[in-house]
Formats: sequence, C-alpha cells, structure tokens
Amino acid sequence: MALGWKRLDHVSIAAADPKAAAAFWRKLLGGDIDHYTVSPDGGFRVAMMHLPKRQTGLELIGPYDDHSFMQRFLRDRGPGVHHLTIEVEDIDQALAHVRDVMGIEPLDEPYDDYEWRQFFVHPRDTGGVLIQFYAWLPGRRPADWPE
Repeated sequence: MALGWKRLDHVSIAAADPKAAAAFWRKLLGGDIDHYTVSPDGGFRVAMMHLPKRQTGLELIGPYDDHSFMQRFLRDRGPGVHHLTIEVEDIDQALAHVRDVMGIEPLDEPYDDYEWRQFFVHPRDTGGVLIQFYAWLPGRRPADWPE
C-alpha cells in the first residue's frame, strides 16, 4: 500500500505578522503573493504565496487575536515551520497508509474543508513536524472550475 503522493503543496511558516513575513520571503526567494486570508473562526491570518515556477507554496500563518492557537504556538515555540501540506491522490488511501503501514493514528478522521478532504498527523509521530494530507473534493480544484 502506498501513500498516493502527488506533491508538496506548501510549507506553512508561523509568523506574528504574515504580511511582513511574506514580504521577507518574497524578497529572498521570489514568487508571488496569491492571496491573503483571515479566519476569525479558525483564529488565524494567512499570506499565501507561490514560489517561482509554482513548484510549491509558502503559507505565512499568524494569529488572528490573542486567544488564537497561533498565538499559543508562537509563544511556546516561536516563529518557524508550523506544518507541511501534502496533496495525495486519495485521502482514504493515504489514511490507510498512515495507519496500517506506518502504525500512526492521525489527529482526526478525514474531514471536508470547502475545497478538500484532509487529516493531520501529530508532530510527536513525525519527528516534530505537523503534517496535513489532503485530496481535492470533486469539482473544487481550480483547474476544474468552468470558464
């Protein structure tokens, strides 16, 4: 059984100020800002950028307010890598691989976001890095959108 790897979608970097962090990374590596997102319910702000040739992305993620999980992350760990996001062919196949081959119980069962189905693997099971696995929901991948 294989994971069903497609690609490394993005690396998420925790930062107190995502816009300032995006300016730094853009100046260092190049690339373009794709979008900014604010999620009061999720407790975070994001500056999403694509690196040159769209090889992968950087997600600069920071707290929405003082009660955010990102505020706690920054207080406890400081800025730096928060998680890796990996696109897979089939989320159930990836889950079976993580459970059956790796012997790892994910943080949660796969659940739907607006665009994709996803689950996370805890840093204690990966050597210190949170991993997000996802597969696009039918019709939600931007390439599937009608003109």
